Amino acid sequence: MQQLFLSRQRVATACGWLLMQLSIAMPTLAQSQVAPPPALPAVCSSQLTTAINAIVDRPELRRYRWGIVIQALNGTSQLYNRDGDRLFIPASNVKLITTAVALRQLGAPMRLRTSVYQLPSTGNKFNLLVVGRGDPSLTVTGLDSIAQQLKQQGRDRIGQISFDDGYFRGEPINGDWEWGDLSTDYAPPINGLMLGQNSNPLVVSSQQIGMPLTYTWKDPSLNNWQVENQSITAPATEQNTVNASAIFGKSKIRLTGKLALNATPTQIDLPLVNPAESFSTAFRQSLYRSGITIDSTQVVSGQNIVNLSEIAAINSPPIAELINETNQKSNNVYAEVLLKSIGRTHPEHFSSSQDTSTLGIALFKQNLTAMGVDPQAYSLRDGSGLSRHNLVAPTAFVRVLSAMAISPTAQIYRESLPVAGISGSLKNRMKGTLAQGIVKAKTGSLSGVASLSGYINPPQYSPLVFSIMLNQHDRPTSQMVKVIDEIMVVLARLKQC
Repeated sequence: MQQLFLSRQRVATACGWLLMQLSIAMPTLAQSQVAPPPALPAVCSSQLTTAINAIVDRPELRRYRWGIVIQALNGTSQLYNRDGDRLFIPASNVKLITTAVALRQLGAPMRLRTSVYQLPSTGNKFNLLVVGRGDPSLTVTGLDSIAQQLKQQGRDRIGQISFDDGYFRGEPINGDWEWGDLSTDYAPPINGLMLGQNSNPLVVSSQQIGMPLTYTWKDPSLNNWQVENQSITAPATEQNTVNASAIFGKSKIRLTGKLALNATPTQIDLPLVNPAESFSTAFRQSLYRSGITIDSTQVVSGQNIVNLSEIAAINSPPIAELINETNQKSNNVYAEVLLKSIGRTHPEHFSSSQDTSTLGIALFKQNLTAMGVDPQAYSLRDGSGLSRHNLVAPTAFVRVLSAMAISPTAQIYRESLPVAGISGSLKNRMKGTLAQGIVKAKTGSLSGVASLSGYINPPQYSPLVFSIMLNQHDRPTSQMVKVIDEIMVVLARLKQC
């Protein structure tokens, strides 16, 4: 690059040179800029049905089930309805309901607190009780902070630490989830003593050609899976097909497939087998790093803390931030924690033996009814949308979105949603189209399922709320979301005419 600071004698020459270079570079600069969205014709509301039907009624798409509702945000008039009252598998669109109820039931400022309580001492040694309340954001850094709090209090010698994992009642894994999901980091156990979203990465590396792959756990000290290694190192020209899957009835995974010679190591995120024990191990290590000795630890459940003194603690971010993580990244772990946290507020939680998640679903129903959602328009089984037993009608999502738009937490809720072409799970969708930047919506996908529900502000039309659900397709999800995005571009072209 030419120097910008030139002597006065060379200014005239330099200016001439720069002008010549700019004239040469202009076509290249223009080509490198992002082209504006194509100038497509406007679509009148009276033409909307024809325009959408032209997309979803294509011969290659006719066999699939579409549920679509498009409605004015500030009213009840529907611009389009295709089987909007029928039930569909919604996938992660369920998170729209979970986060809406969390804001109503828990409140945006609430935080999930991990506490340490003092128990009666044994001689000159302190005994402690650690109570986890399902903070999905807690990491080793948080445990180190608690350890430092204890160190500053002069608690250098601890007898026994009891870890209470009874904050949530019932099984930590949803019984409706598919077996194949249970060896993934998006379907880990959900319990009170959570750490690192209850996952531990397995890093897989190549060896010599024909040799099994080597593997190491990111944190070998945690309670991990046993590994049955059936993988192999392949020639450098071959594709990576390495995979880890759970073996039914065992705390063991089967590592299969191949990794090319000298390929970059592959990280496979796996759920913890016993998260409470892993939490105990990690906390013990944090104490050791702070110079605190411990004699023993145990995992317990349901300890009475009424008369105990809290001596150390760490809080999660507020619910508003947990909701943002849930919707932006479609985080199943956060969604399931929100469901269970909601269940903890049910009046019957302390007087019945019902599962915390079941009580959470009961409070979903109460809140949905208060928002004007027809009880016949949904049947929910989890908070994340991973269960294929969830069924929701597009009209239910439209009603939830409309109700939240006029709620006291409307801005928090709306800003938690991904923006087309800009953020979250929509960052790489609708880029360079008329829909970029004006769609805020929640994505959803499972095999055979694709969904998108949210808000759109067409430049030449009033704001809209919509829900699009596609079920029973047999194509790659990447193909079907492009079809949904086509519909969004049609909505972006709406005009008052």
